[in-house]
Amino acid sequence: MPELPEVETTIRYLKSKVKGKKIISINRSQKKLRKNLNFKDLEQISQKKIISVERFAKYIIIGLENDNYVIIHLGMSGRLKFYLNENYKKEKHDHVVLQFNKFKIIYNDPRRFGMFFRLKDSKEVKFFFNNYGTDLLTNKVNLDEVYNKFIKKKISLKQALLDQSLIVGIGNIYANEALFHSKLNPQRLTYTLKKAEISKLLSSCKFVLKLSLKNGGSSINDYKSPDGTLGSFQSLFKVYQKKHVIYKKKTYKIKKIIQNGRSTFFSPALQK
Repeated sequence: MPELPEVETTIRYLKSKVKGKKIISINRSQKKLRKNLNFKDLEQISQKKIISVERFAKYIIIGLENDNYVIIHLGMSGRLKFYLNENYKKEKHDHVVLQFNKFKIIYNDPRRFGMFFRLKDSKEVKFFFNNYGTDLLTNKVNLDEVYNKFIKKKISLKQALLDQSLIVGIGNIYANEALFHSKLNPQRLTYTLKKAEISKLLSSCKFVLKLSLKNGGSSINDYKSPDGTLGSFQSLFKVYQKKHVIYKKKTYKIKKIIQNGRSTFFSPALQK
């Protein structure tokens, strides 16, 4: 599943290509996504100029003239692709085609768990994201606020990192890596944490997200940037899908457990 670094990599590429450009037409397949554009939406988006391309959490927010917005979530296997008109050949899982003057942006999603839909104004955008937590790469983090949210929960630390009402954009890969970087045990309950530990965890989350972003995200299964470039952060994983980790010239075993249906990788010797 594309997480925050992969989505941020995608929007940085998109912004350089589509900002200020007009959508000539838009077409979609008949197959359903988790949340779809309807035909009225298609009419509202066509012939509109793109004003902004932003990200919140794992969502891509495309702002159009006249206060229209396109919201995209890549789901489990979605990606956006860029093609010059003359180079495009339709592929099986191409579900939405944004046609510009000289190029196309394609939403491709084999598992169709993503979302591609319209919100009619900025108030709807604000309402849609109202219950989401802090975005560590775009918002100034209020440590007291995050700490108070964490200690009110009686859930595991790993589960808390995946809870989008607390911190947004972190998925399974980066939760594992951030917890190792902070040396905190994923099974610890949130209310047992001290404020200094929360601060350390937030710093680790930022570090891991920024390092992944610097390396173009993680390409394990489906993810590629819009121009087809693979990310390389998977080569820097410390614990995710690993059996051992080297730390300060010593080798430690990695334990794999299942938490809330998701694989967790950690070092019991190092993470407390």
